[in-house]
Formats: sequence, C-alpha cells, structure tokens
Amino acid sequence: MPANKKTQEYVKNELPYKLLMSVYHDSRASLREIGKELDISYHVISSSLRELEERYELIYTLDLDETKLGFTEGILITIKFGIKPSTDFIKEKIKKDFFIQSAYLAEGDFDLLLYIVGVDTADFQQWQWQFRVSLSKYKPTLKLANVSSQTLGFFPLRSDLIKETTLLSKSEKAVLVMLNDNSRVKLRDIVMKLKITPDRVVYIIKKLKKMGIIKRFTALVQNPSKRIFYAYCVSLIPVEEHSKLIIDMAHAMLKEDLRETVNDYAIVANTNGGYDAFYLCAFKNGEDLSKRGPEMLRTAWMAEDPKIDRAVLTDIIVGKWPFHLEEYKQYKAEIAHSK
Repeated sequence: MPANKKTQEYVKNELPYKLLMSVYHDSRASLREIGKELDISYHVISSSLRELEERYELIYTLDLDETKLGFTEGILITIKFGIKPSTDFIKEKIKKDFFIQSAYLAEGDFDLLLYIVGVDTADFQQWQWQFRVSLSKYKPTLKLANVSSQTLGFFPLRSDLIKETTLLSKSEKAVLVMLNDNSRVKLRDIVMKLKITPDRVVYIIKKLKKMGIIKRFTALVQNPSKRIFYAYCVSLIPVEEHSKLIIDMAHAMLKEDLRETVNDYAIVANTNGGYDAFYLCAFKNGEDLSKRGPEMLRTAWMAEDPKIDRAVLTDIIVGKWPFHLEEYKQYKAEIAHSK
C-alpha cells in the first residue's frame, strides 16, 4: 500500500482513537508533538481533534484531589422521596449550593444522586442537617457513603468550591479555576486575563501538580454514543476472598473485548457508610446493560450477598457528566499484574 494511502487509512481509522487517548491522559499535550510522533501534519491533527470535540462534546477539565485542597473527601448521597417534589424545585434548590459538585435526577431505587464535597466535617454536618430539614415535607430517605478510593474515573469539582480553599493564594486559585474550566487553555490567555507573568503561571502550575492538587489534565465526554446512563450502589457482607471476587468481576467485564472510545463504566469507587461500592455507567442498549450491569456484579459477587440500589440517570442538574475515554486494556493490565 502506498505511504500516502497508509496515512489516509491511519487518519481515518486510528488517529481519532489516538487523539482521544492523548487528551484523556494529558489534555495539555502538544498537538504539534503528537503530529511529529505520528509523522502527520499539525493541521490534520488539529482538524481531527476539532471533529472529535464536536462529535463527543469534549470538555477539558482537571482531575483534582479535594483533600489536598483542604476539603473533606467526597460523599455520595442517594435520595428517595416519599412525596416527589417538582423538578424545578429540585433544580432551584441544588444549583445554588456549592457543596454539591454533581447532581443527577434519577428513576429507580432513588430519585436523586448527589456528590458532595465539604469545607470541613463540622460544616458538612451542619449542611446535611439543614439540607434534610429543607426537604422534610417531601419525606426523603437519604443514604450517605464516603468515597474512600476511585478505581476508575472521577467526579469533577466545581470552580465555585475551588475558590473557597484557604490553602492557596489568590493568584494560585485563579490559575486553578481557569484550568478547571478549560485544561487546554493557552498560557498566553491565562497571562492576559490574570495579568501575571508567564514564568509565574508556569511556576503555579508546577506547584499545584507537586502538591498533588492536580492529579491530571484530562477530558470528559458529554455526548457518548451510549444513551442509557445508569448508576448503582452496592452493599455487601464481605468475605475473605473479596479481592479475588474483584478480579473475577474484571474478568467478567472482559468477556466481550470491544474497543470502544467510551467504556461502559465511567466511575468505579469504593465507599464507606451506607454503601460499599458505587458504579456509574453508560450503556448502548438494554442488552449491554443486562450483560455488564448490576446483574453481572450480583453473579460475580454472589458469595457476599450483594444488595443493590439502582436507577437510570435522566438528567444532570449540576456538574458535568463524568464519562471518560478509557478502554478495557486497563483492566487487562491490572488482571495480568494480579496473577
């Protein structure tokens, strides 16, 4: 096959995936450097990325460590209403609250899914009491769980919360907010808006990474090809073979080795409290949901008698859809390493 023909085939079939992986792992990666590495012109690389940005509604943001910013670790809350309030009431109530980083309307075992980050434990306790009181006439049942670790994916933080940290200077917070709103923002744009020197901006970014506040410059998908948005929370009776069961579940997820730009599982998290684990997914259809959804977990973890609360996510009120750009190869590597 002629060289130019090979290049055309690569641009059509392989380049989109390569670009998605590049911006997922480092959204500030240089397109010119990617072009040099692949021996493809910058203009082709840039044009391909613009098409992907439109198709998948990519947003560039940060994977942040809220505890390094001085906040509490994330808390998941599911709410089931005895008397369902209007959607307008819920949206009005939640949009004003900077503690709430992500909020989703749901239909199923719960009506509302929230991801909360507090300034400190005392403030959170006061907040959650007042929040429950404000909803009392709707007879809500709340279940809370601290997110102890995230195996896959992350919940993005709102810039309103970042502004509340007391650990950073005014200029450091300003740079972090700009990167959180668009992690591919150009250095010169930061300099012009904040009126600080380029060297100062570079120093701040390096400092934020060294402190562990910025874990990664990344990208999220807001328009995945999969349209069933699904969340489920799991309570277990743990057994000694728990670690083996986790590996068994990873094997189950690999039975159909599909190379898709957006994985079924957007978030896999270990939690403590009302639940032991949390999963947020996007499925193409009901068949995929039945194969790789909660029933797969129920079968894999039968020995731990899993109790599962599940719901379809119908709308986003606050935050961003946390759909990442991973693939099953990550699970393959983890399984190989565990043997």
